[in-house]
Amino acid sequence: MCGDGACGAAQDDYESLFEDTAVGNIIITPDSIVSRVNRRLATWLGFTTAEVVGKRFSDLLTVGGKIYLETHLAPMLRMSGAFEEVMLEMRTADGGKLPVLVNGFERRDAEGRPVLTRIAVVRASHRLLYEQNLRQARKQARDALTNAEGTLLDERQTAVLREQFIAVLGHDLRNPLAAFTAGLRVLAKGQLDERQARVIPLMDAAVRRMAGLIDDVMNLARGRLGGGIPINRTETDLAPILQQVVDEVAGAHPERQIEVDFQLAVNVDCDGPKIAQLASNLLANAISHGAADGPIKISAGSVGAGFELAVENVGNPIHPGALTRLFEPFTREAGDGKEGLGLGLYIASEIAKAHGGSLTAMSDEEKTVFRLELG
Repeated sequence: MCGDGACGAAQDDYESLFEDTAVGNIIITPDSIVSRVNRRLATWLGFTTAEVVGKRFSDLLTVGGKIYLETHLAPMLRMSGAFEEVMLEMRTADGGKLPVLVNGFERRDAEGRPVLTRIAVVRASHRLLYEQNLRQARKQARDALTNAEGTLLDERQTAVLREQFIAVLGHDLRNPLAAFTAGLRVLAKGQLDERQARVIPLMDAAVRRMAGLIDDVMNLARGRLGGGIPINRTETDLAPILQQVVDEVAGAHPERQIEVDFQLAVNVDCDGPKIAQLASNLLANAISHGAADGPIKISAGSVGAGFELAVENVGNPIHPGALTRLFEPFTREAGDGKEGLGLGLYIASEIAKAHGGSLTAMSDEEKTVFRLELG
């Protein structure tokens, strides 16, 4: 209980501490939506406070900042509830970059569920040094590219170098993760106290999430550096493959209704596992963005000499402006609050292109449909 105006004084002190300070303050909800920001940080970024509230926190970061948020800061918050003096780049209203140091603290309820995250933002004191290093790094990159172009005699050598890069990327990222997974299994078999028993599943979920992010980054590297995602086409009976994808997604989301219509009387010349990955990405997208109480429909069948697969869901339509960017990497619908790097639809599109086909999307008030067409 407060008396003699103590509550009002405390509130005034809090407001003064939040607004009248040399640092930027921002509060985000458990689904990463900005619920409050002080004027100082909004001004640094070139916005008003009203323009920042309602945005996803990741939308205020550069691409590099988004990746670091997903792969480091978010798991760190889940496990330890805080992070300190982390360097990030924020994106200003005019498209510029603002290097900052951030400190974050996650507030949780009595059951340990996150309620909000407070983040304090400080302009990096060594910004000029950072920009000088960036310019030097760009010059070194240009010099390295020039030397590489002089060394690589033909396109075949270039392709070999790209494949080696992708192989090393996968090896160096996956091996430490595999060791971490093995260690978790050993720990899980031991005698755990109550706190340890809560932490182990969180760590396991973070590992599985990291594995999925690595797969997405690997596919991005193959698509951008390796001349497209490689496929191995054979005459494939897709019905059981697609049904397994549906069963896996339905098992992970038993509360959702998935309707199936497969008319696959003949085999399809395709890479079965890659088509399964495409279908899985489209179903995951429908689960994330479709109405929770509406059905999801997946259909597949022969169309002339070709093949067609469609995934349909009901819910809010996708904005026409967003439709044109859906298949770009690191793109998600504004305000969706979902985790991930936004690579699922990009990878699905690259799989379609690798097959010589197309992946399109249409959305209106009645439904949203993603359609794969192979000639």
